Order: sequence, then structure tokens, then C-alpha cells
Amino acid sequence: MKVRNPISSLGVTLATSAFGAFLVGLPSIFVPYVELTLFYLVFAMFGVGLLAGRSSLLGSLGFAGAIVGGFAGSFLWQVFLAPALWPSGWSLLLALAYGGLCGLGGMATGKLGLRRVEKMVESLPKLRRCQRCGAKVGINAKKCWSCRAYLPPT
Repeated sequence: MKVRNPISSLGVTLATSAFGAFLVGLPSIFVPYVELTLFYLVFAMFGVGLLAGRSSLLGSLGFAGAIVGGFAGSFLWQVFLAPALWPSGWSLLLALAYGGLCGLGGMATGKLGLRRVEKMVESLPKLRRCQRCGAKVGINAKKCWSCRAYLPPT
């Protein structure tokens, strides 16, 4: 999915991590040992963050979207599907920890998106300069905005 708007990419990252965190928690209901469940969820949440961070443009957006979405998804999973696994005092703390792991994964792959931004900037139309005053004008400008001189066609 190509998302060019940073706010849209944050929303996609948030939704992907929330949905992924909820889905990743489903198989852990059938694991008989709590320790094995915790071990599984640590790596699974990091993987969800890796997947969700791919849709962000910057590492900070990948981190923010994945941490909030990971927290929301894991907290909803704990409240609705697995209330008997942990004591009630631990559910919020574990949801925060899982959200943090999801955010680290989102930051790891979101940072790679900076190269995409640099490529987009390189593909933008170049500016040219007015021959009379040297001001930067657009590629399709017919007159200079500064001195009002006519520009040669491109």
C-alpha cells in the first residue's frame, strides 16, 4: 500500500498494529504454560511492530503508531479473550510492555522509510532561477515573482 500523507501513514500503522496485536494474541490462549505464552508474545508483538512500521514514512511515526496500536490491540485482547491468564493488576502493565515491544519493531522498520522520502524529494520537479534577479521560480512559471521578468520556455 502506498501512502504519501504522513498522517494517513500513522493511521495505517496504528490500525495494522492494533489488529495484528489482537490476532497474534489468539493462539496464546491455547498454550498451557504462562511462561511460554509470555515468551511467545514478546517475539510476536515485535513482529507485529515490524509489519506495521513498514507503512510509515518515518521512524518516529512508525514508533508512535505501533506503540499506540500495539497497546490498544493487546489490551483489548486481554480484556475480552484472555481475562483469566493474568491477575487484573498485570493486564495494563503487560499491555504497556507489549505496546512498547510493538513500537520498537515499528521504529526499526519505520526508519527504513526515510529512504523513500529522499527518493520522493529527488523525483519532485526541480526549481530554476530567474536570469535577471536570480530568484528561484517554479519549473512552469512564465514570469518571475520577484522582478516580473518573462522567463524563457522550458
